[in-house]
Amino acid sequence: MNRKKILILTYYWPPSGGPGVQRWLKFVKYLPASDIQPVVLTVDPARAEYPVLDPSLEADIAPELEVYHTDCKGVYNWYKKITRSKTAPYSGFANEGKPGLLQKIARFVRGNLFLPDARRGWIRYAFAEACRIIEKHGIDAIITTGPPHSTHLTGLKLKKKYDVKWIADFRDPWSNIQYKSFLYQTRLAKQIDLKYERCVLENCDILLLAVDERERFHEIHPHVNREKMFFMPNGYDETDFEGLNSIIPDKLVITYTGTIAVNYPVGGLLQALLKIKEQIPFSIRFVGKVDDHTRATIHQQLGNHAEFIGFVEHHTSVNYLMTSSILLLINANVEGSRFLLHGKIFEYLASRKPILLLGSTNGTSAEIIRRANAGEVFDYEDIDDICDFLLRQHNNQIKGIHPTPDWEVIQQFSRKRLTQRLSEIIG
Repeated sequence: MNRKKILILTYYWPPSGGPGVQRWLKFVKYLPASDIQPVVLTVDPARAEYPVLDPSLEADIAPELEVYHTDCKGVYNWYKKITRSKTAPYSGFANEGKPGLLQKIARFVRGNLFLPDARRGWIRYAFAEACRIIEKHGIDAIITTGPPHSTHLTGLKLKKKYDVKWIADFRDPWSNIQYKSFLYQTRLAKQIDLKYERCVLENCDILLLAVDERERFHEIHPHVNREKMFFMPNGYDETDFEGLNSIIPDKLVITYTGTIAVNYPVGGLLQALLKIKEQIPFSIRFVGKVDDHTRATIHQQLGNHAEFIGFVEHHTSVNYLMTSSILLLINANVEGSRFLLHGKIFEYLASRKPILLLGSTNGTSAEIIRRANAGEVFDYEDIDDICDFLLRQHNNQIKGIHPTPDWEVIQQFSRKRLTQRLSEIIG
């Protein structure tokens, strides 16, 4: 039986770090078990503009996998010079804090002159190399994944030239991504961006959505066939937990992993922690990037109770989960926040530690947590209820009462199961 060959175009690939890399790294890892042979096209790491690096993720790349690298023209070098930043912007500009005049100007230029995004300089290089790979390998289907959503414009060009089966994968929303308001887009820029999005949705054969936007797309793009849209969430990989033991700390340890930007409300949580400060011993640690303003606020109010660890390798991040009492999840306070579904939630679930979610109480994340009996959900300012939850978890920890989430629900999000479903969608 001949394996199907699929070409995956992804800007983010190891040694790049962060959650965006792992979605297709894991799919590629497990697709061969479904008689699908992936081929990867990405950017030369020497030319890429990655906010963070995590070379440890390269361990998931099979030696026989064919990975092609191309040149790329980026714009973030000038962005870094203008803003005096040391790295390309994190998601939500979390590494910039409150923007100054130069940062606002740079964001305006990015949001209005580089559409759909600042990495569109990869399109011509990716297209040329993809054409060569398609003609050399006899590719059965192509997959483009974004952000950066400019990658999908390469898929659009390939679809028109070869009429190849094209799967567009949205790891995050496009025209309403949560940091859109930070780009100071004009009405014209927003219309152009929406037109790009509509063109991709109308011409791709299959649309994969890590955040379930099917209802929204039906409203703003009514001519797009809903039957080609598939909600394909992120997940967890069992192998990432191998060799790690669940440890009960000697105090209440609250852990947050990932990015916190200025639109992540933490005021209610801080008030709740201040209320229990004299009642129980606790610490809260942030593993990842916290914007400078939020970090200063947390440190000012909690002092030594708060620990800021910064970015770490993925395996180390998972180990932090396993040595926690509670795992904190905060949704950004933006339009459409109830649809937000951070990739970290699935590793939180797999750790079997209680989850504390702050944000929309009737959103996608809240529904999953309740269905899995994996924690509780509160509005940002539910201070008393948050206090009660923290005190209950502390008492349970002292008494040796361990959480019992519904493992049948959680297993639906294993990378292996999700990849099996993906193989069926690819056909």
